[in-house]
Amino acid sequence: MKKVFSIIFLIFICSIGFAQDRYSIGERTEANPYVNKFSVTSEKMNYILSTPYVDTAYKIYDYADVLPESKRREIRRRCQEFVNKTGLDIAIVVVDGVKKPSYGSFSPQETFIQDFYDYNDFKRDGVMMLLNVSSEVRSHHSIFDAGKLYEEYFMASKLEYYGPEMKALYNAGNYYGDIMWFIEHVEEDYLYDISFPFWKCSIFALIFSLIFWGVHRSKYKLRLKATSANSYKKEGSFKLTQNRTDFVKTFTTKTYSPKSSGSSGGGRGSSGGGHSGGSF
Repeated sequence: MKKVFSIIFLIFICSIGFAQDRYSIGERTEANPYVNKFSVTSEKMNYILSTPYVDTAYKIYDYADVLPESKRREIRRRCQEFVNKTGLDIAIVVVDGVKKPSYGSFSPQETFIQDFYDYNDFKRDGVMMLLNVSSEVRSHHSIFDAGKLYEEYFMASKLEYYGPEMKALYNAGNYYGDIMWFIEHVEEDYLYDISFPFWKCSIFALIFSLIFWGVHRSKYKLRLKATSANSYKKEGSFKLTQNRTDFVKTFTTKTYSPKSSGSSGGGRGSSGGGHSGGSF
């Protein structure tokens, strides 16, 4: 009987531990920081060690425990659908306050969500969202992108549009609706703005060109086939009496071509670098 009780107690303790840390797959240390995409430097080590190391299959990480398990599963299912449709990755994190050092001009929560994406094994191309339910913060949403979306400045261009709708859902306490709205509109905007297949554009352009050519060909089609230019002029009507060439002006065009400095735009980095987006 005592053995049975011990087994039950052990299972109970293990289940509590799993519930408290259900997303983690390891603990970062200086000896093994679990960073695969970027070089590890002493300057970044503080940011790396303060970033949870998680299983990227979850996609939704509710550290504030504001979503019931059924809603988490639904968000996770929708995230996987998003990944399948777009080929992008996605990370959505819910927190109740952030303990993270800021980086440059980025706030602690902006630094947190970018590090969370960069220092875990998410794909190069993707989007991330941090939802902060703490009453002590001014900005409750931080959304950023990575990879080719960053190169297109995709998320930064959506902040003004996304902000009012997402804030309204947040203020109503509808965190689930807030997150689902974000996934839906990022997917829709990405598929429309960036990933519309080139071959489809080519087909539409070809069809339009054929229609345009056909209409104008029928409009200007010759009634009789001509074999020489003589068919279009009256016999003996053209007489050349004088031929003269006058040189009137000289034009000189110069184009300045500056040398390349060898520098490039902001590259993909970590701890708040290499992403477009912001908070609201």
